[in-house]
Amino acid sequence: MDFSRTPRIVYFSTCLSVSLILAGVSEIDACTLWAAAGKRVAHRGSLIAKNRDWIPESSEIRFVRSTTGFRSLGLYPIRDGKQTGMVAGINEKGLVVVTATAGSIPRSDQEAGGRGLTRQLLSVFSTVDGVLENRTIFTKTHPSIYLIADHSRTAWIEVAPEGKYSFRATRSGVLAHTNHYLGETLVDVNKTIAQGSRMRLGRIEGLLHSHEAPLTLEDFITFSEDRNDGPDHSLWRVGSKPEGKRTLASWIVSLPPKASPELFLRLANPGEPERAVRIVLDGQFWKGNE
Repeated sequence: MDFSRTPRIVYFSTCLSVSLILAGVSEIDACTLWAAAGKRVAHRGSLIAKNRDWIPESSEIRFVRSTTGFRSLGLYPIRDGKQTGMVAGINEKGLVVVTATAGSIPRSDQEAGGRGLTRQLLSVFSTVDGVLENRTIFTKTHPSIYLIADHSRTAWIEVAPEGKYSFRATRSGVLAHTNHYLGETLVDVNKTIAQGSRMRLGRIEGLLHSHEAPLTLEDFITFSEDRNDGPDHSLWRVGSKPEGKRTLASWIVSLPPKASPELFLRLANPGEPERAVRIVLDGQFWKGNE
């Protein structure tokens, strides 16, 4: 179900609550993350995407005001009737952060080590460089995968137990991640790499590297809908069991170097019609949510 631009903005400002979320909790999603920058992008800026997978539950988009930092717009799962931590977001400066579970380690390790950093990163930092210059912040959070982007650079940061981390960044190339560690210093941390994590990583890397023309937002949307590997291992997973894991949302952002970011969001909340929305995050948008 698609909406025209004006009703889309009204939909999110009236039907979904606008609030300051104070709780930081573990983002326990099995997801696919990918990005492109520089010459690999048609407008020479950046593109970044997350397909959010989990057992059936709803998600909401929320505008976050901060008394001491930047405003942001974020995607929040609603689990057991309660708000959880932000799993994807963009701030008013054009920094985007998306996350995925470090699913290749035991659950007890996944949940140890402090709060998730998505909200904090968006509140404090305006660029990828700013995050990477202060990357020791990742030694004080629970294991997870972060993919970040601004209009000129993208990077992933892997957080492992005991304060270990690795990162990879590019100003002109593509990046992809799923739910197991890829950095040379962390590959031995993996205990069990799920088949789905390997398959989704291989598929999205194949789509990115085989696409000869510069990538566009429309290309990323097409990738997010890919069902090449069946109900349980595709990029867009429909699930083979009623209560099994499936794709619940796509969060995709285009970050042109000289224009406002554009967000594409697809929500597949259980029991509701699937919704797709595009929002141009220009000055008028942020001012309208002051």
